[in-house]
Amino acid sequence: MTSTVIYDAAELPDCEPSVFNDIQATIRLFGGMPIAIFGFITNVINVIVFCDPEMRCSLVNHFLLVLSISDLVLLVCNFFMLIFPVIASMSNNYLLHDYYPVFLWFAYPVGLSTQTCGVYLTVLVSVHRYLGVCHPFRAKRWVSGKPVKWAIIGSIVFSIVINLHTWLELDIRSCYSSSFNSPLRSIVLTPLRMNSKYTLITKCIMYTLIMFIIPFITLIIVNCRIVVALKESTRMRNGTSMKKSTQSRIMNNFRMLKGAKYSELFGRFGRLNFNPLKTPSLLKTNGNSLRDRSVTLMLLAIVAIFLCCNCLAFCNNIYDNVHHVKKHAQESDAFNQTSFLPEIEEQSQDYDEDWSIFDEWTFDFSVEISNLLISLNSSSSMFVYLIFSSKYRSIIKHWLGLEKRKRTNGVALTTVMAAQKALELSILPDEVEARRHRKEKNRFIKNSKQLTKSTQLFLTTSETDLRKAKSVRKETEDDEIQEIQSDEPSAASNLSRDDQNRSSSKRKLLRFATLA
Repeated sequence: MTSTVIYDAAELPDCEPSVFNDIQATIRLFGGMPIAIFGFITNVINVIVFCDPEMRCSLVNHFLLVLSISDLVLLVCNFFMLIFPVIASMSNNYLLHDYYPVFLWFAYPVGLSTQTCGVYLTVLVSVHRYLGVCHPFRAKRWVSGKPVKWAIIGSIVFSIVINLHTWLELDIRSCYSSSFNSPLRSIVLTPLRMNSKYTLITKCIMYTLIMFIIPFITLIIVNCRIVVALKESTRMRNGTSMKKSTQSRIMNNFRMLKGAKYSELFGRFGRLNFNPLKTPSLLKTNGNSLRDRSVTLMLLAIVAIFLCCNCLAFCNNIYDNVHHVKKHAQESDAFNQTSFLPEIEEQSQDYDEDWSIFDEWTFDFSVEISNLLISLNSSSSMFVYLIFSSKYRSIIKHWLGLEKRKRTNGVALTTVMAAQKALELSILPDEVEARRHRKEKNRFIKNSKQLTKSTQLFLTTSETDLRKAKSVRKETEDDEIQEIQSDEPSAASNLSRDDQNRSSSKRKLLRFATLA
């Protein structure tokens, strides 16, 4: 492709003129170009903001960072796929006509890969938020830095692998341009891309299944569950606010009783600032719950924009697939029939005329609008972040000089996050249950060991040992009687020592008695 080859003008085929109708040229130049330029600027800002150390603390922002990079690359590829060929065909510059096929050949597979990556990153963000809202205890245990990193890498690798075949669909060949009187490079479809079976498998089945059906169904189910969980949370929060209003009414009643008989008692009670209905857990989690709620609403808005902007492309894809399947079925039937060739050509011409009635204007307009909406989806995420993310707003205000930024201590923030993580893990129901089982198991093992020692001691003690124990006990009692008789004057002074000896003797007697 890059080698320089000298061709004879007679050997080269004539270059086909670039076919862009008025609808395509108008929408791409006056609609697609401003959106592409604006989206390029906003996504560069998004990438810079999400690379900030304060934004990297949240795992959701890792997904949003890679999603912004994917949108940025997609907008660049859309420019070279859709807008740049129109500009080149309308100009009289030889270099633009010669180099736009090279950009188109490279931007086509890269753009499809980044579009797939953006779709599945949106799905991963929704699943991540679903785990955080509907299964918070499992999310604290499962969703950490390494799983998030592997999920992002997996989506990128999957997007590249699933679109490897698109590198074989376009080819660059030389042709002779009569307007420039010199050879030019042009883009053509390969025989693989023109194969009807390949198109049926890759475009009609695989592309529709991977790019539309699986993501759309997953996003709809997951986000419906998130909306239901948010409604339940709102209902519980309203109940909590009613309790708080009841509590404030009770405290007001207590303050009104200060002038009564027991006003001094109520005054002391009021100075204690005792609040029995307000629990520390609510005070602790109120800020975190509001922050999680804003993040959830932000991701719901991103998913809603994604679904709205891709619905038209989904409908166009279904309509194109139906047309392709009907055409493929008609060609197969015409090939299997034993009819004359003029009749087959007449049937195909009738089918093309029926299709061209709709395809002439409406379908081209629908396709261009769908491409415009896809570019708009990649360009509008900045507004969602500005509305729902306070950190994003504060960083932008600091750049514009509207607000002085408050730097946080990274070491202290990391320590607090680690302590909060440890506390949350320590009070999880699964962790408490496992800890209780471990304690019961250790207690059972300890009791079993003690029982085993007592049994072994009982079995190893013989009758001779018992006789010796009894004789030792008798000698000890005789010695104590003799000491008492001989040392009567000093009995009072040595009373404490005798009590200790007597208690030790009793312990020995009790021990041997239990063994007997």
